[in-house]
Amino acid sequence: MSISTSIFESIVCDFGPEAAHAAGRILEDPPDVVFEVLDGADPVERRRWTEAWERAGQCDLFTHPDYIEAVAGEGERPMCAVMTMSDGIEVYYAFIVRPITHDAAGNPLDEELHDLYTPLVYGGPLGSGVDEAAMATFWAAMREWAHEHGIVSEIIRFTPVERHRLPYPGTLREQAPHIVVDLDGFSEEDVIAALHKSVRRRYRKALAEGMTLRVVRDESGIADFLPIHAETMQRRGAHEKFHVSADFLRMIHRAVPGQVAYVFADVDGVPQSAEMIVFRDDSSYAYIAGTLTEALAGNATTLAAVGAMLVAREAGSREHNLAGGITNTVDDSLLHFKRGFTRDGDRAYFTGEQVFLPETYERLCAPAQEHREQCTFFPFYRAYSRRDDGHAVPDQGARPTATAGDAD
Repeated sequence: MSISTSIFESIVCDFGPEAAHAAGRILEDPPDVVFEVLDGADPVERRRWTEAWERAGQCDLFTHPDYIEAVAGEGERPMCAVMTMSDGIEVYYAFIVRPITHDAAGNPLDEELHDLYTPLVYGGPLGSGVDEAAMATFWAAMREWAHEHGIVSEIIRFTPVERHRLPYPGTLREQAPHIVVDLDGFSEEDVIAALHKSVRRRYRKALAEGMTLRVVRDESGIADFLPIHAETMQRRGAHEKFHVSADFLRMIHRAVPGQVAYVFADVDGVPQSAEMIVFRDDSSYAYIAGTLTEALAGNATTLAAVGAMLVAREAGSREHNLAGGITNTVDDSLLHFKRGFTRDGDRAYFTGEQVFLPETYERLCAPAQEHREQCTFFPFYRAYSRRDDGHAVPDQGARPTATAGDAD
């Protein structure tokens, strides 16, 4: 596609006159622009999606087609928008499209509508060397596609690592902070020194008592990791969808080979606590962690978490993302625990909200309008219909898969 007049008008509306001026220069001397949305259910498009991820996905697990497919729910479609320009710029955006079956009051719909979301942990567009004009062009094309396909809205969970976020024309809603450990230029001693005093004391005590760290970088780590994870999830009463299986973990290894590490805190060779790290280029995530119930009274959780940070530093991560709490509140107990692993680690965590079909959105929300002012859930038309169905409204800021077990 080339930049149409309607897309140019959308750029002016979404990004303002500066971006429009830049886009105007593109209109005067337009590069070839190709925008397409690839469906993961189509084998040919799936292959092209994988190729686009290899070019522009920045080795990010959470936007890989295999991961997106694995976490998509029944009736949902894994998809990816890709925009390439002849000047070398490429924008890549993976998401899940889900059907809208009810309005805000739970009344069934007799029309085919959809919305889209990015799954846990983080999502949003990716690109290298992308400027504001290119992003304005991308979002205008995305909006045009949404109009054509009955996509009402989207919700994105953006990374708290600011340098990885690209310009966004929708609403950014700040949630409870996530914790990011700065590792850029840090030595091992610097990492330990940045721990809060109580955490540093527990870490050193664990080592003094003979507890050891062990790192496994391939699928063989699953056998030791999975029982610890399962016991932690059961103890915390986590929803079934947050329990991971051996097949799911093997999928991750296939999707991002060499980018996974399991860090175990062992006593006499027996794992007591574990943390699974996933790398993305020069960043890393504390993806899933857990501790055996019998080890909660010791310091195994702290040792595994600090060990993971040191492994991330050795691998060249500029920052190690611990993510947030369970309840999306500033006083969350897990968030408080994570704050102990660095100083000044709070980072702004945003969800992105965008309405593509405003009139349709309002029509879906109208039956529960009296509740709208006190509800911040987005999209609003899903909040109360889910409650009427007897299901808990999902917390858009929480990350239940990342529980570190209980604090030492």
